[in-house]
Amino acid sequence: MAFRIGIKKKIASKNCLFVLILVYIIASSLLFIRFNKTVTKALERQDYVKLDQLPAKHGLGLGSPVIADVLKGAFQPCSIENSQFHGKTNYVCKWLNDRYSDSTGNYAMFAREFALLKDVIVVPGQAMGRVGGENITLVWNQDESAEYLKLNKSYFQLNCDQIQHPPFNGKNHLNDWLGSVTCVSFENLKHDRQVSGLTIAVQRYEYVNFYHTMTDYFNAFLIMILFRKSPKDISILFIDAHPAGSLDATWGNLFNKTYRAGNLATATKFSKMAWNIQSYNSPLNNHGLPYVPYLEEFRTFFLGRHKADKLKILDCKKLSVLFIWRRDYVAHPRNPSGVVSRKIKNEDELLKSVKDVLPGHDIKALQLDKLKMNKQLELISGTDILIGMHGAGLTHTLFLPKHGGLIELYPTYWPQANVHFLTMARWRHLHYLAWKNHDPENEYENKMTYIPPRSLIKMVKEMVKKICN
Repeated sequence: MAFRIGIKKKIASKNCLFVLILVYIIASSLLFIRFNKTVTKALERQDYVKLDQLPAKHGLGLGSPVIADVLKGAFQPCSIENSQFHGKTNYVCKWLNDRYSDSTGNYAMFAREFALLKDVIVVPGQAMGRVGGENITLVWNQDESAEYLKLNKSYFQLNCDQIQHPPFNGKNHLNDWLGSVTCVSFENLKHDRQVSGLTIAVQRYEYVNFYHTMTDYFNAFLIMILFRKSPKDISILFIDAHPAGSLDATWGNLFNKTYRAGNLATATKFSKMAWNIQSYNSPLNNHGLPYVPYLEEFRTFFLGRHKADKLKILDCKKLSVLFIWRRDYVAHPRNPSGVVSRKIKNEDELLKSVKDVLPGHDIKALQLDKLKMNKQLELISGTDILIGMHGAGLTHTLFLPKHGGLIELYPTYWPQANVHFLTMARWRHLHYLAWKNHDPENEYENKMTYIPPRSLIKMVKEMVKKICN
């Protein structure tokens, strides 16, 4: 009897062991499936995952399917998959259907915002103005009007019928460009050189302001994807006469080639030319919009073209916090002193305060515009919390990680009605906090503002909770 009982106990023990092993295997499989789905989705979105969720085999910097399609010109912005917002086609895709075209098809205007011209001749002798591209030290105090070209009739020549349609939206230089178009019979079109691919013609306004130039970059990106072109197919023609600026090189990083209209020596035929959306009409500059289509695709494209698209890992035990300092600098000929407003008086005190409250975390502070664009983007795309005074540098909100947060600071004299970066954060579903000075005693000469460390620390702690919870 005792022997039988012993046998039964051994069998029962083995059964229990078998059941435990089976339960372990099933639980491990379910956890692995869930974990793998999480990481795969994050990688597809170029999203951010927790440190302990990232498997070694994935590594960093994998390109997403979207960026691969954009770079090949294969991205389909108006497919059902890519164009829907709350079950409706987004407004950018509707632009393509709001079209006026002459009978030849060589000229088409879309949504009164941009145009496409085929086999158009640019005659440089029909433009009046400077060449542009000079070092700003050669044109100190130059009037801004000297930095724009006056286009006479026949500057643009193409085989077309008489073009008649409503004007382009707003106070728009494209209406002036349209007035300089002459329809010429095919046999009378003469040119000495030709540019193939799609050329996007741009007249820049605030050409060294990162925010306003970003609207031009984004507009050109929209033109590129709407016409299903790749960056290597895109040339940029600057139809303006601005001196050389710090943001000029970024155009060459994003697209294939850049030309200045002032450097065209002879009549030049452009196989296809798109007149870019005016910067002030950009979706990025319309802060009342509930959303901006293709903003994440643009972010991925911009980072990828600067080789700054590595996958960021969210590690709440070692957060990355970055202060952007606004300091005096010379950007354009009309401010040779370089004095700027909205500067922080107590930079070192704020930096120390945040380091004290977040020991062991990565806290940095610098004047970001001193760096080349690829280095700026590497820093920003790896930043969890961005802190800075209201200013064009906060346009980098577009390149923060998807879990990131922005803390924006305002002096007394700058209204919070300037919602440029609050809106960017809202469009991207980022965390956002703002502080505005209401104490005149915190304002100092030379446009310096004292930021109470206690106020900033309170916001930093709140932002950490938002991000890590």
